[in-house]
Amino acid sequence: MDTTFKRTDASDLECIQMIARKTVDHSYRYFLGDEIVDHYLNSGHLEAHLSNHINNTWALYKGNNILGFSICIDNVIDFMMVDADYHRQGLGTKLLQCCEDLLFENHQVIALESYEKNYKACEFYEANNWGKVAKYIDSKNNEVKYIFRKHLRTETDLLHSLFIL
Repeated sequence: MDTTFKRTDASDLECIQMIARKTVDHSYRYFLGDEIVDHYLNSGHLEAHLSNHINNTWALYKGNNILGFSICIDNVIDFMMVDADYHRQGLGTKLLQCCEDLLFENHQVIALESYEKNYKACEFYEANNWGKVAKYIDSKNNEVKYIFRKHLRTETDLLHSLFIL
């Protein structure tokens, strides 16, 4: 699928919020449960977070349609989501790679977090060479989260790995 990756602006906020609400509703219930997801969707926290970080939000577009988005703050992928209607089409991998490229422009090490029970996301990050480095209990919902990190591989690292193997 032919896509572009670019920064969003306030005109994209409503679409991003709709994608986030739909995807949280569709994809988070299996690991957080109905009560936590319903509370989150009804609290306004999701919309506030997206609104507060619209200037740090990047999206994957096909034409004028947003297929997925991420919030990138400093060296952290703070929030990443592909529209539930477009899951299993390689867009998550493409979005993650775009975020990595963006963050590695200014950082040697980048990070993200995922819920421990969200085994689909954890397996996805590990398949994309992210390493689990720590875990903690999220005070907002008492759920365990993993912290993942990825290091920029330099040309020297790549040459070294070729000769070691």
